[in-house]
Amino acid sequence: MLEVMEMENIALADGTEIRIRPIEPGDVAALMEFHEGLSFGTVYRRFFGIHPHLGIHEAEHFCEVDNVDRLALVAMADDSLVGVARMERVEPATTAEVAFVLADRFQHRGLGRVLALRLAAAASERGITELVADILPDNLPMLRLLPDAGFAVTVSLVGGIVRQACPIPIQAGTAFAAQ
Repeated sequence: MLEVMEMENIALADGTEIRIRPIEPGDVAALMEFHEGLSFGTVYRRFFGIHPHLGIHEAEHFCEVDNVDRLALVAMADDSLVGVARMERVEPATTAEVAFVLADRFQHRGLGRVLALRLAAAASERGITELVADILPDNLPMLRLLPDAGFAVTVSLVGGIVRQACPIPIQAGTAFAAQ
């Protein structure tokens, strides 16, 4: 039976306590507030364009997941949303597209790596064997995220966008979650 990830408490290398849990429908306001606090550059790199505000319907869509084909994890510091990692199953059905966004003050602190590993573990439990990420060519931190997390990445260029594809190791459900 498919397990829904439960809340997990972690500490970043600098000692900051983070709570990781699945996104919930009640996170709409927190997600909108999180988006408002992101820098222009962070929003641009996540949405591939100018997207200054997250509308209510868009936020509701992002918070409505089925935890099978669409899954999102949130990272919370204190009571504030500071990161989101999401996957959505695409064709073929063993592949999921992933996306990550972190509050600017939480970038380059290891949180993206933790979220990538937790998301890969959850994807593996759902029969996903490959992750793909579309990334703007100048988004160097995201271009390094999956390789730095230990994934073997194949890179291609699709319409000026970098596509990283990486297989999820068979033991991802246990080994990745433990890291």
